[in-house]
Amino acid sequence: MTVSPPARDAMLDLLSADGPDPEHAEAMMLYGRLVGTWEISNRYRFPDGEWRTAAGEWRFGWALGGRVVQDVLHCPDFMGPYPGTTVRMYDVNTGLWTITWISPKLPSYFRQTGRSDGAGGMIQEGTDAEGRRSRWTFTDVTPTSFHWKGYSAGPDGGFTFFQEMHAKRTSA
Repeated sequence: MTVSPPARDAMLDLLSADGPDPEHAEAMMLYGRLVGTWEISNRYRFPDGEWRTAAGEWRFGWALGGRVVQDVLHCPDFMGPYPGTTVRMYDVNTGLWTITWISPKLPSYFRQTGRSDGAGGMIQEGTDAEGRRSRWTFTDVTPTSFHWKGYSAGPDGGFTFFQEMHAKRTSA
């Protein structure tokens, strides 16, 4: 018996959700308030030490029964036709977020834990594919904009700033 692969739309239908899981809707809004489409200005320090800036788009949506906020980040000048994605799963037992970022083009892989920063934003901490500590922050979060910064551990163990994105909402 031959099984045909499901159509792309069928897979996306199973992945997507209409909103947050009603049992945990309030907690889901930490990242759920980002659901929608955002225009970004992405500034990144490349391995040669030079800073480069490019425009892009960041889309956030509900997934997996409304217990996940997944995003797709596309910055063609940096990544060509290959976007990256982050899956942010709310852990109902710990109240924290389990976060995985992947970008097949770079390649890049991060595993982090996220939480509120206590000032209206979010902080994520974990490691990259090489085991270096990482920290990402969302600050100045409003219904129409936010500021994201990425840090990685330097040789002295402190964090070094390597990327930032300014986002402006284009649709909810």
